[in-house]
Amino acid sequence: MRIVLLGGAGIIGRVIALDLARDDLDLVVADRDLAGAERTARQAGKRARAVQVDVTDGEALAQLLSGAAVCVNSTLYYFNLEVMRACLKAGAHYLDLGGLFHVTRKQLELDREFREQGLTAVLGLGSCPGVANVHAGWLGGMLDRVRSVRIYNGATLDEGESLAWPYAIETILDEISMPAMVFRDGGFLEAPPLGEEEFFLFPEPIGWAKTHLSLHSEVATIPISLAAKGIDECFFKITFFGYSEAALRKMAFVAQLGLAETERVTVDGGSVRPRDVLLAQLRKVPQAKEKPKSKGFKDVATVVTGSQAGHSVTLRADTLGGPHPEWGISGGTLLVGVAPAVVARWLASARLSRPGVWPPELAIEPEPFFAELAKRGFTTTLTRTETVAEP
Repeated sequence: MRIVLLGGAGIIGRVIALDLARDDLDLVVADRDLAGAERTARQAGKRARAVQVDVTDGEALAQLLSGAAVCVNSTLYYFNLEVMRACLKAGAHYLDLGGLFHVTRKQLELDREFREQGLTAVLGLGSCPGVANVHAGWLGGMLDRVRSVRIYNGATLDEGESLAWPYAIETILDEISMPAMVFRDGGFLEAPPLGEEEFFLFPEPIGWAKTHLSLHSEVATIPISLAAKGIDECFFKITFFGYSEAALRKMAFVAQLGLAETERVTVDGGSVRPRDVLLAQLRKVPQAKEKPKSKGFKDVATVVTGSQAGHSVTLRADTLGGPHPEWGISGGTLLVGVAPAVVARWLASARLSRPGVWPPELAIEPEPFFAELAKRGFTTTLTRTETVAEP
């Protein structure tokens, strides 16, 4: 059983590889950065090998994927469609970490091609998106009618003003600078990035935390998946992308200046992308940080309101966990990485066999999935609030 991990040199790719290394399988750690892929492969053990690949070279990618059971795509979401097409050519199942709403919508259009080839693609299976989607499908299935799905992604925040990033920096810049998408009154609407701030009570040690809107893939699929239950609202909010609030405000200011933009501008007769300049400067930021033991906790909370047997009901699912000292990562980074590793095994072993392109809320069995997360230190709880009498 061979699994190909694309983006294996990255922050999340390393975690996926380390989790997959728990099993006796052949793991190919692929990245454009061969030295980074080799570091990950060494850490993952003797059954892992590193290869260099450029995912924009469709022929080379399809050749790499030929004979693989599953491709886990941990590259930037910009490349999701190219990787899916290579999987179709190679005959490999597909799994990614999200498409930041707009790309996810385009990926769903490949459903018929995957069905025709008997292949399964699961979109957005990480922490958020991913865990929250599974929450939503689980809770929505308990109700006769669903009014709203509200997702809150909380973490114990960094102290100080470090600009070190917890996952792909280009994705973070897009989330900071692009309009958020929300679903309200039966339609998708744009909202200001970082808008609609709201304090939300997470489990300890996170507690009360300020959250804000962000462009995310959950909103792209959950309203469609729960459309038959009459859903009126869906949004995703997060606590500053893992930064401290002070650091996030700095990043937002930089984005407001236009330095996150990708369109080229002319400077002194030359042409440059503002984002390239910003990235070059950000890469000078030290990435290693010592965290107090009370830090590094993560909670994904999904609150679903609706009705059952004529009574108003609110259901809430939380998946909470802390850092992994041995791997030197936070609970947030851990949850993003172990979730796709779990489902990659299911795809490779035919434990999950459902041809087509699917969001997690329709493809993943909730309770077995949460049980696998529990083996990795994450607790999932269900809270039910029901109206027993009303005027």
